[in-house]
Amino acid sequence: MNIPEPEIIDPASVPSLKWGVIGPGGIAEVFVSAGQKHTAQSFHAVASRTPGRADEFAKKFQIPKVHDSYETLVADDEIDAIYISSWQSEHYEHAMLALNAGKHVLVEKPITVLPEHAKEIFALAKEKGLLAMEAMWTRYLPQSTIIRKLLASGELGKPQLFAANFSVDNRHIKRLWQKGGGSIVYDMGIYPIAMSQQFLGNPTSLTATGKLHHNGLDEESHSVLHYESGARAQITASGIATLPTNASCSFENGVVVVDEPFFVPSGIRLRDKELYFEEQVWRDETPVRGHDGLSYQTTWFAKYVSEGRVESEVHPASEVIAGIEIAAEICKQIGAEPL
Repeated sequence: MNIPEPEIIDPASVPSLKWGVIGPGGIAEVFVSAGQKHTAQSFHAVASRTPGRADEFAKKFQIPKVHDSYETLVADDEIDAIYISSWQSEHYEHAMLALNAGKHVLVEKPITVLPEHAKEIFALAKEKGLLAMEAMWTRYLPQSTIIRKLLASGELGKPQLFAANFSVDNRHIKRLWQKGGGSIVYDMGIYPIAMSQQFLGNPTSLTATGKLHHNGLDEESHSVLHYESGARAQITASGIATLPTNASCSFENGVVVVDEPFFVPSGIRLRDKELYFEEQVWRDETPVRGHDGLSYQTTWFAKYVSEGRVESEVHPASEVIAGIEIAAEICKQIGAEPL
């Protein structure tokens, strides 16, 4: 058993879409910056409800058009796709607005807080023949293509135990501690949830414990997920404590370790199951580092548009919805109220 080569799409091999941006905040800055550096995509227009913010964003990234409302942005005939990075509580409204205007949408994760809203977004996209995709950018990194190939080969055997942790002291990020703006499970925990889905699929049950912030949001959670295969997953997310951001999965015939931080371009280790193990190592040595990895999803998105897809092949609607349901159940069990 060997580590396969990653699949990396040549950015020049896909159409250059014209993008509009809704919600030009911090993550939108990272998204557009990464796209301009590492893709062939065109960032054409921006709108914000905060006076002056869209003009400032457009100037910073040399975006030619500024709209004074989201309605005029999505009605712009020159735009092919809308990137939505408003507050999580607004994703549903803005995604439906863009889809009804005939635009493809890439919506920051989680695509919505409520599973029923996600279902409506994907249903409308399918009805209109448009692509709706959650911006779970880790699913499009080179290391994720390696994981998919390892799993598809069947050589690892049955999965046994997955573990992932995303715990970083993010008390300085005000949005995470405001209802509708995030919450630790939905903003950070969604990464290990999505990684657990990639390795194990969707759980049949879960048990969660955690701590609440004074305003009712979650600040830390520890979850154990159970699967029909008999496998388990352990997921930890904290916005107060800082621990190594690692992910790994044990199988009958080996162990797959995703180097930390597991949600950015990093590396893959394929180990035997001994205490003093031997391993094969693949390291991501491309110039795309850290959050510039958001650029990969942009190229995959354009590829999917060119193929006429209405959802992601590697992160389909059913999996996105199930991920939100997992996050919602964790919040429910620990008594957190994200909205």
